[in-house]
Amino acid sequence: MTPIPPLNRRTRVFPRLARVAGLAGLAAMIPLTACVPNPLDSFNSKPAQSAASTNGRSSEQPVDTGATAADTFKQFNDIPIPADADIDLEQSLVLGTEEGWIGRLSLDVGYVMIDMYPFYTKEMPRFGWEQLTTVRARISTMTYRRGSRVATITMQPHSGLQKFSNLSSGTTIDFTVAPANRSVIDSGKKPAGG
Repeated sequence: MTPIPPLNRRTRVFPRLARVAGLAGLAAMIPLTACVPNPLDSFNSKPAQSAASTNGRSSEQPVDTGATAADTFKQFNDIPIPADADIDLEQSLVLGTEEGWIGRLSLDVGYVMIDMYPFYTKEMPRFGWEQLTTVRARISTMTYRRGSRVATITMQPHSGLQKFSNLSSGTTIDFTVAPANRSVIDSGKKPAGG
């Protein structure tokens, strides 16, 4: 048997030096994490409070928490909105008010899509909208015209894990309202002299 030679001084010192350098680097980086915003803060439901200004008032206006869903939907008086609907503010962009608004209004309703389709088929004409096209499928689309505007209603079942659960059923409804193309407006008029 051959004797095992003693470890070289270099081979014993290097692992210790590497470990000490790694720990020192880690210790130096920990205080730097305070300089980076916490990505989980974006999940908080309450807005961050702003610092008070010199007169003791906040630089941001407080959010009106007394507004009800009925107050919110008052500006959309030309379309039918199901009871207990919620606006998805992240998916909505509305310009204008009352009967002149355009944009996208995204709603979440607790009713299944099979009930929402006949609801809009029945209610849109009551609000003065004329049906142009309809596609009934897993994602249904209905297009209507009223005056100089066209409304497209897209309905689909709630997505994600909710569709696998019996506890939560509902529908996402997107209204897209835009100015009508001139040819669409003219197609609704009867020819002159006829």
